[in-house]
Amino acid sequence: MTVLLFALQMALGIVVPWWIVRRDLTRLDALQLARAWPSVSFWMAIVAFGPLALPFHFTKTRRSLWGFCLGVLWTFIAFIAIGLVATAAAAVLGVE
Repeated sequence: MTVLLFALQMALGIVVPWWIVRRDLTRLDALQLARAWPSVSFWMAIVAFGPLALPFHFTKTRRSLWGFCLGVLWTFIAFIAIGLVATAAAAVLGVE
């Protein structure tokens, strides 16, 4: 069961940041969208670094301190969401 929880956390570590960045990309203007990662770089960053890629995305697209702060906030939210789901799954499976 521990392996299942580990796999769940790994999957969430990819899916949650992917969703956050894709959600953000729909809200960017043309100039900010032009600064975003190309598709291959986007996937490499999300798979390799997970939620830690979020501050880089937000800073890269906005080029401001506000972008960095948004990235840190979304990183915090991503870690909390992953932790809550993993904790709930551990409770359901009876794993400590």
